[in-house]
Amino acid sequence: MQSSLKSEHQQLLDEAWNLSRARHGCSLSVHIPGMFVVNGRRGRYRAISITGDKCDLACEHCKGTLLRTMPNAPTPDSLVERGKEAVERGDYGILITGGCDSTGRLPWKEFIPAIKRLKTETDLIVTVHAGQVDLDAALALKGAGVDQALVDVIGDDSTASQVYHLDNGVSAIAKTMDSLALAGLEIIPHILFGLHYGQMKGEIRALQMLKNYDLKKYVLVVIMPASGTPMAGIEPPAPLEAALFLARARMELPSLEASLGCARPRGKYRRELDVLAVAAGVNSLALPSEQGLKEAEERKLRIIYSETCCSLGGSFAGGDPT
Repeated sequence: MQSSLKSEHQQLLDEAWNLSRARHGCSLSVHIPGMFVVNGRRGRYRAISITGDKCDLACEHCKGTLLRTMPNAPTPDSLVERGKEAVERGDYGILITGGCDSTGRLPWKEFIPAIKRLKTETDLIVTVHAGQVDLDAALALKGAGVDQALVDVIGDDSTASQVYHLDNGVSAIAKTMDSLALAGLEIIPHILFGLHYGQMKGEIRALQMLKNYDLKKYVLVVIMPASGTPMAGIEPPAPLEAALFLARARMELPSLEASLGCARPRGKYRRELDVLAVAAGVNSLALPSEQGLKEAEERKLRIIYSETCCSLGGSFAGGDPT
């Protein structure tokens, strides 16, 4: 595939690969979240919705469809119960997520005592899909023992408005990240590539926003056309576009680890993107294709498996090398 690339594209991928190896070594973390199985390894890190399938935002790309695939815990007691079920299964941790109200917020205040109880009574790692938070909410999450906050970073106000139905989206996201940073919570920004109906719009600005914070890692995910949503028929950006964005991100943020997240189109798209992402020097890959793993092996990368979300690194859950 790569032999057919334009010379300037190949050059950018090669530069990103070399910089990644120089800064981060010759390994690739392979993550298996949720209940997925890869090469006989089962994920030990499930997402739990604290709002069931209810989401007032009803974003154009989701309309609550993602929430319906998750176990739910609509009350604090049920969240504790779900957490203890995870412990009994031998899971490493949980991702707490859910639908948002009309301002992009989740009901954290109600669930803070339950999160604190889980962190006190178990060894679970707890990450949250933060949504929009102010400083009080960020401090409460930190005080409850939350380990990481995942934040969707959108760099275009029209995308935030038309897709997420959020007003003042870019400034609101910046305020959320400011609050989380002030609270001392580790932020794992997620850039959703092609969020604007399959078009690239605001991703570069989102990348620039990351420079304002002390980060360790960022995650790139790619829009997935979902049935039953207004985006069911869109075409996601070409795999090469996503890989070139990863390469440019490497050049812009060389010290940060780059992860290709589990949310990306399946089938041929994933196979092509995984190969190109490895060539671009990505540091971690969630739910990899066989082709992506083969590319990593052929490039002599040391593959380290981790049955967690790709937001997590070795400081949270030990990896298992092949």
